[in-house]
Amino acid sequence: MSDDGEARRFALEHAHYVEDLLFWRAAAARCGSPVLDLGAATGRVAIPLARDGHEVWALDRSPAMLAELARRLEGEPSDVAARVRPVSGDIADLRLDGEFRLVIAAMNTLQVLTEPADRVACLRGVRAHLAEDGELAFEVGYPDPDEIVATMGVERSNGHYRDGAGGPLLLHSGWYDGWDPGTRTLDFTLRIEEHRAGARPREFLRRHRVHLFWPDEVEELLARAGLEPVEVAADFAGTPLGPGAERQVYRCRAAA
Repeated sequence: MSDDGEARRFALEHAHYVEDLLFWRAAAARCGSPVLDLGAATGRVAIPLARDGHEVWALDRSPAMLAELARRLEGEPSDVAARVRPVSGDIADLRLDGEFRLVIAAMNTLQVLTEPADRVACLRGVRAHLAEDGELAFEVGYPDPDEIVATMGVERSNGHYRDGAGGPLLLHSGWYDGWDPGTRTLDFTLRIEEHRAGARPREFLRRHRVHLFWPDEVEELLARAGLEPVEVAADFAGTPLGPGAERQVYRCRAAA
C-alpha cells in the first residue's frame, strides 16, 4: 500500500475516536487562536477546531498525512479550509514563525518521543512558541507495568466500529510485544480486521514503540522546559489523577 493509502487508512481507523474533541474544543475556546496541533496527522482534531472558527497550524512530519489532510480539507467549506495551515515539521525540533495561544498534543502524541533528549527539546520548543498567557494541553497514558508484564503477548479486543451507515466494520485488537522498564519503552502491535459486504476480511497490523510517562517524570520535564501544570486530570472530564487512571491529561502554562 502506498504512503497516501496508509494515511487514508489511518484516518479511517481513527474516525471513531471522538471522546476527546470536547476537551480540545473547550481549550481552544478558552485560549483563542492561533492553535498549534502537534502530530496533527490527517486533521482529526484540527478540522473540528477550524469549524469552530479557530486558526490551526496542523504540524506533522509525514508528507502523506499532510497530503491526506489537504484532501480532506477540499471537502470542507472554503472558510474552514482556509483556517487550517498544514505544516511539515518535527515535534522535537519546533522552528515556526509565530507564537500560539494554544498548543495541543492529542492521542498520546508525546509518547512517540522515545529518546530523552527529544522529550526535553519538544517541551522547550513548545515553551518558546507559547504566546503570553498561552497554554499547552496534552494527554499521555498512565502506565501499569504489572499489567503489561502479566499480559505480554496476549491479544485483547479494543472494540469494533463501523465507518458510517454503509462503511466497513473495523475490529480493533492489540497486544504487547516488549517492555523495557529501564527506558520505560513499550513495543506493541495493533491489529485492525476490516469487514466489507461481499468481500473477504482484510487484516492490517500497526507496530508501535512508545515511551510511557510516570507523573513525576512529566512534572520534571515540564520544569526543565520552563512550564508548569495548571490542571492535571485522569480523563477529559477533569477527574483527579490517582491510582487506577488510564490516562493523564495536562493543561500547562509558562512558569512564573
